[in-house]
Amino acid sequence: MKIAIIYTDVKRKYFENNEDYITEENADLYANDIARYVSKLKISVETFPCDDNIAFNLKKYKPDMAINLVDSIRGKSWLGSSIIGLLEILNIPYTGAGALGWSIGTNKFVMYKLMETNGIPVPDHQLVTNYYEMINPILRYPLFPKLNIEHSSIGIDENSICENEKELRAKLKDLFKKHKQDVLIDEFIAGIEVTSAVLDGVNTKVYTVQRKTMGDTKEDVMTFDKKWKNWENIKYQKFDAPKLKDYVKKIFDVLKMSDYARIDTRIDASGRFYFIDPNCNPFFGPARETHATYSIILDMYGIGFTETLKRIISNTINDKTDAEQ
Repeated sequence: MKIAIIYTDVKRKYFENNEDYITEENADLYANDIARYVSKLKISVETFPCDDNIAFNLKKYKPDMAINLVDSIRGKSWLGSSIIGLLEILNIPYTGAGALGWSIGTNKFVMYKLMETNGIPVPDHQLVTNYYEMINPILRYPLFPKLNIEHSSIGIDENSICENEKELRAKLKDLFKKHKQDVLIDEFIAGIEVTSAVLDGVNTKVYTVQRKTMGDTKEDVMTFDKKWKNWENIKYQKFDAPKLKDYVKKIFDVLKMSDYARIDTRIDASGRFYFIDPNCNPFFGPARETHATYSIILDMYGIGFTETLKRIISNTINDKTDAEQ
């Protein structure tokens, strides 16, 4: 068996700003970390950047399947579905979401609408296309503006919880200037934040933790600096609540996710859930080497990275077999 690991071709010139670049700058190193674990399974493996030569390289290598780690193409995350399309054309089974699931996952507003339509609670919200757009008066402060396309806490800092319109306009102006994309404004949900790792297979499993991020915000919010610069200060503890797993599994299906995902939830003082950030194909790799939240969660529940790989590889191969029958 041969596996191709495909990762983002990262060049600083592709990215609008340094935050976007930081989230992907070590993509080649993380791919190599995963490749070492695949090799331990006695599987032949090669890593490939998703650059201009990717189609040629895949045709030459002829893998039985691909582990798709691509988060963006030339710095644009919404182009990530392009590699999925190529893998479909070449008839190479791959891990993670399909083209539709990936495309849905790069538009938080669309995800919110799909969840709402399916009875899944999300915060009251508004999509804005410029920083001076009128704010819907039904929204109640504090408000929490976030980038509509990007994940990875990009654009989130100590000023993201806005108590009044002056703070909101300043934050919106900063987001539009730096990132040049639409912004989704949530009513901020005071309370705790939990994150759930989904591992698909014969039975879809959900493992949830509460993250305690400490530091620079009065609420427990995962800012960019906490996630990417001060990650060693993040504390995790197992968490469970009635019906949470059922909601997470429903989100996984509604948003056309596959194999694995990570879904963030705010829980208010009354115990009500508000699902705020579903991630298909989340940052993925051995916990010790990459500090990937997804793998840290599974590790806490006794599922090491080798076992995670086995399950995802098996699921990908089984999906191909089912499709051919």
